[in-house]
Amino acid sequence: MGTESNISDEKFYNRKNEITLLKKLLSTLEENSSPAIMLSGIRGVGKTSLLKKIKNEMEKDYLIDYIDLTCIDIYQTGKLTKIDLINEFYKVWMETINNNGLKTIINKIKKYFKTKNFKIKEIISTEGYPIPLIETKDNYKKLSDFVLELPQKIYEQENNGIKGVIMIIDEFQALKDLANDLDNFLWLFRSVIQNQRNVAYIFSGSISSRDDMIEKIAGRKGAFGGRMLTIEINPFTKDTVYKYLKEKLPSLIFEEDGFERFYKCTRGIPHYVNTFAQLLEKNTPLDDKKIKKEFQNLLPFFAIHLINLWSDLTLREQKIVTSLSEGSLERKKIAEKLI
Repeated sequence: MGTESNISDEKFYNRKNEITLLKKLLSTLEENSSPAIMLSGIRGVGKTSLLKKIKNEMEKDYLIDYIDLTCIDIYQTGKLTKIDLINEFYKVWMETINNNGLKTIINKIKKYFKTKNFKIKEIISTEGYPIPLIETKDNYKKLSDFVLELPQKIYEQENNGIKGVIMIIDEFQALKDLANDLDNFLWLFRSVIQNQRNVAYIFSGSISSRDDMIEKIAGRKGAFGGRMLTIEINPFTKDTVYKYLKEKLPSLIFEEDGFERFYKCTRGIPHYVNTFAQLLEKNTPLDDKKIKKEFQNLLPFFAIHLINLWSDLTLREQKIVTSLSEGSLERKKIAEKLI
């Protein structure tokens, strides 16, 4: 049986083009550029792993901030607001600054809050840096401008030590929960960052390139006016899966119809390919009939695997799946069930 160590690079196998393209686009920060990128693709195709690989390889020269919108506590209660997003952006930036030892920036921010009239409810301290709690809607624009301008301020302060600043916003489909406030938030976001330099933004989400969310952000009439580069991460092709298994797990012996069935079962999604491949019988011919039998025999394992996946979902994601168990629903109907 194959082990995880045998095929630990499955998320990046044959992703050289995507990795090279992303790194080239981000490296234009050194030329006073400010690229905006959208990375899309179905869940399990490896987007997050790809971004974390990019982050690990580039964070020596760049200050990189990563935020997963579905991990925001308030999102899981179904009450995500624009203010929650701005507060979370601020919190994550402060953590990134603190973790990179940029004390000068932290001190300037503390001074800024002391000298400006934000009319905030209170400032709480987390690991030595201030987190503002907004009291009224009147403060949203003022605070959001300040927070969204932070990446540029960080670069201007630290440009001798870093080549640029990168913000990765993962699972951006969570922004749909802003409902009527979505367009306002996106246009505000764009208006603040459009004049920034040496700052890059990457939006990544588990949706297809045909989702209307893509149009709202990256479409010609969207907030970024068609200026955002969209990159879709696709499942592996049949040929790629075949070469990958040949290279990483040669003990799997597929008959032609057996491999066809294997690919149909996994759909070329790296996570599924890896999981199923590790559990198949090794060093024995696998035809269509054998793959079907193996799949049936492994159903108890897949059931446990799905239970584990279920436990990894946020409360909100679980509620959405449950609401769809009896049939398809319009998003408005799903939202009503989450109240």
